[in-house]
Amino acid sequence: MRVMIVVWPLPAHLYPALPLAWALQGAGHEVCVASHPDLVDVITAAGFDAVALGTPQTMPSPSAVGDFLPSEEHRGRLTEALSLSPDDHVWTTFSTYTYASSRIFHPEDGAPQELWAGVDALVSMARHWRPDLVLWDPNWPSGAVAAREVGAAHARVLWGHDFVGWAAHRAAQGRESLRAAGLEDPVAELVRPSAERYGITVDDELLLGHFTIDPMLPDMQLRAPCRRVPVRRIPYGGPDVVPGWLHTPTDRPRLAVSLGTTQRAYDNDRSLVADLLDAVDGLDVDVIATLDASQLDGRTVPDNVRTVSYLPLGLLLPTCSAIVHHGGIGTLTAAVAHGVPQFVVADPTAAYAGNARYVHDYGAGRTVDPQTASDEMRKNLVRVLTEPSFQDAADRLRRDWLAVPSPNDIVPVVEGLVSSLRRGHRS
Repeated sequence: MRVMIVVWPLPAHLYPALPLAWALQGAGHEVCVASHPDLVDVITAAGFDAVALGTPQTMPSPSAVGDFLPSEEHRGRLTEALSLSPDDHVWTTFSTYTYASSRIFHPEDGAPQELWAGVDALVSMARHWRPDLVLWDPNWPSGAVAAREVGAAHARVLWGHDFVGWAAHRAAQGRESLRAAGLEDPVAELVRPSAERYGITVDDELLLGHFTIDPMLPDMQLRAPCRRVPVRRIPYGGPDVVPGWLHTPTDRPRLAVSLGTTQRAYDNDRSLVADLLDAVDGLDVDVIATLDASQLDGRTVPDNVRTVSYLPLGLLLPTCSAIVHHGGIGTLTAAVAHGVPQFVVADPTAAYAGNARYVHDYGAGRTVDPQTASDEMRKNLVRVLTEPSFQDAADRLRRDWLAVPSPNDIVPVVEGLVSSLRRGHRS
């Protein structure tokens, strides 16, 4: 069968989908990946044909996502109508980042013709290529529109928590309250103009797909009204050259420090860098910090810290006793896959709060607020490095991860679902 994968233009959204894409390709299926022109080089480097949706001149830059945030007034009305706490980190993530990252490439009612470049290019490609299955990023919901337009099966392929499915569930519960407040379902409103452009009805299937491929550990999944196909998230961060010093024996523990490439891209981590360098300064450990020149600008690097602008965690973590990170799901999963204890520095109200809390509650690490004093950070970090209970829990968590079906395991499941949907469509 032909499979078209649609992803939001960040490597952090593409990379989680690649192991399944490779598995589908290895099983003999044709696979292409559609996204913003900015991502095509990364897609082709991974071994797939890339479909550029629009051009750099007709598509907004992904870096402009902050310009598409909903107004505080609109967000406040939705929060009240749905009886949600404005400090709920799941709602905060959906109603800010997720909402804006969908809206940037999905115009509102009455938008000028030139703003439809991405949606129209995706539908045009679907009409031309005739995929049997469209796997779409929940942050690019017109993937469902393209699938419906050509009668293809379609499913969401998650890159992290199901913020959209969770919001759809809450909106369904609060439908009457939304109507009374004169508000539209916040999930439906992101894709409705695109659907109406092609005469397509907005329903639950359009919003959530025929099924959802979910790479989150079962205990981390958010409640949503969808059919889930669980898959083991295989950590992948792109290739690199193995440095000569990486496997040189050391006489003390090695500690990884990583704040993720997405945080770096959006300049979200500058103040935290200084605090973390202070926290590890003088510890009897060798620190490998994946920090680039912009993050280190004006910082003094301690003697026990080696900095590299980038090194795949799949190379680094097998040599480490623990990792310090920001709570991103990609970094967390890489640590889980290698059985490495984690020290997570995350704002308790931010998007990564749930990830940090999960690691902490499982016992596979500790979490602290970024406002924690360096001395207190250091004390908690030493515990993670020296107390055997954290390594024991990290080993158990890795076994939980291994128990989830691999991408190769779910290929027959996906094939069966698409086949049954085709039979249902014919009948």
